[in-house]
Amino acid sequence: SIWMVSHQLPGLLVEGRDPLGLSAGVTVVVHAVRRQAAGLDRRPGGRGDGRNMEMLEGLRNAELLPGWYEDWVTVEQERWNQLRLTALERLAGRFLEQGETGQAVEAAASAIAIEPLRESAQRLLLEAHLAEGNYAQALRNYEAFSSRLWDEFGV
Repeated sequence: SIWMVSHQLPGLLVEGRDPLGLSAGVTVVVHAVRRQAAGLDRRPGGRGDGRNMEMLEGLRNAELLPGWYEDWVTVEQERWNQLRLTALERLAGRFLEQGETGQAVEAAASAIAIEPLRESAQRLLLEAHLAEGNYAQALRNYEAFSSRLWDEFGV
């Protein structure tokens, strides 16, 4: 594998303190998103803060090794999805606070796409629709979630 990578992507791997590492010019998306998520609570977010939209775009489809099913990978995928969910919910809340309801809907819907039964994300989606004045859409989402809970758990 190392031989193939070094020939197909020259300069990607370098020798370092560990026997092998990534070149300094390589950006690891997982590390970048983790830094952004950690900084989300520390930095103030003003209305129209482009960093929030940039983070939303980065989190929306940032799957970790899709199609890999080894045990060690599935554990890391679950940890990654939990980080994404938490960050997307924080973003949705921040967007709601700023009155950016469309972006709040996007962030909450992105969290729901990862975990459809996550109640906190569903609540944020409903709050965003209500803040937009889309009562019918909020009711449709509520009924769909209620129906899904009944189908899955009988509650």
